[in-house]
Amino acid sequence: MFDVGFTELLLIGIVALVVIGPERLPAVARTAGQWIGKLQRFVRGVKTDLASELESGDLKKLIGDQREQINELKEMVHTAKKDFETTSQQAVQGARKNLKQMETSVNEAGESGSNDVTQTDSAMPTATSTTRSQSAVTSNEQTDARSSASTDGGAPAANNASSRSDGMDRTGTESGN
Repeated sequence: MFDVGFTELLLIGIVALVVIGPERLPAVARTAGQWIGKLQRFVRGVKTDLASELESGDLKKLIGDQREQINELKEMVHTAKKDFETTSQQAVQGARKNLKQMETSVNEAGESGSNDVTQTDSAMPTATSTTRSQSAVTSNEQTDARSSASTDGGAPAANNASSRSDGMDRTGTESGN
């Protein structure tokens, strides 16, 4: 604070000894020390208060900056959410439009197909023709199983004939009786 060296202190001490006198010098020195201590404590308190104010000001500034960043992030999330909703709505609308176009083209194809039955039969197999072909495959497999059973000595043919629900064997006669 003050730049006081040893020589200045020695000069002040000699002047004080001459002016005040040797009897009162210890009491004056004690009082001066108390005042200097009070002054130092006051300066230290002011420094602490200033530091805390600066620190709280810095904290307030830091908190304010963080709030701004949080608000910016919230705005970015809000914008991203709106963009996502818009994009998803456009995608759904486009899918619905494509679905309607497909339904329209299927309906148009169905109307033109009902006018020309041969075109529909050659283009797409119907459920009835699929069922008929599956029945034919099943009856062919049964025929193959019966013919292989008759070549094995007849024992499986009897089992095959007994498995029929009507009780008739291959020849049309009743089996088992």
